[in-house]
Amino acid sequence: MSKKMMLCALVLFSLLVGCGDDGPTTPTPAPTPPAPTPAPTPAAADIDVEVVEAFVLATGQGNLLLMDLKMVESGGLGANINFIRVEIFKATGEFEERQEIGADEIIDASGYNRLAANQTREESWGLVFRATIKSGRLLRVTVGFTDDAGNDINEVTDFIFR
Repeated sequence: MSKKMMLCALVLFSLLVGCGDDGPTTPTPAPTPPAPTPAPTPAAADIDVEVVEAFVLATGQGNLLLMDLKMVESGGLGANINFIRVEIFKATGEFEERQEIGADEIIDASGYNRLAANQTREESWGLVFRATIKSGRLLRVTVGFTDDAGNDINEVTDFIFR
C-alpha cells in the first residue's frame, strides 16, 4: 500500500473509533416546564351613572318622577343591577323621602338587570313619591351593582331638579 492510502486509512479508522458507543451514560433530565402564570384577578367594574333628564307628573297616587339614567361600564367587567334608589332633600338639606326599585322590578320593566362589560345602557325609570318634587330640590340617585368578580358597587350621583 502506498503511503497516501495508508494515511487515509488511518484517518478514516480514527474517525470511526470516535463514533463508537462509550458505554452507559447518565440520562439527561427532561427540562422542567415553567410554572404556570396565575390568571390575573379581575378588577372591579368601572361604572358611571348619569341622570340625563328628569321630570315629574302629578298623579292621584302622588308625584311620579321619571328619569332617564345612563349607565356606562368601562372597566371590562360586567355587573348585575341590584337596585335604583332616589332620595329627595329639602332646600334646607334635610332628608325628605326615599323610594327604591329592586332587581325584580328592574327585570319586570326591562327584561334584564345586566350591564355587560364595556356597555352603555340608557333607560327611563319611574318612582312615585308622596313629597312634592319642586325645582331646586336635591335628588340623590344610587344604583347598586354586583360585578362579575363579586364586588358590590354603589354608584351615587346628585342632581338639582329643575
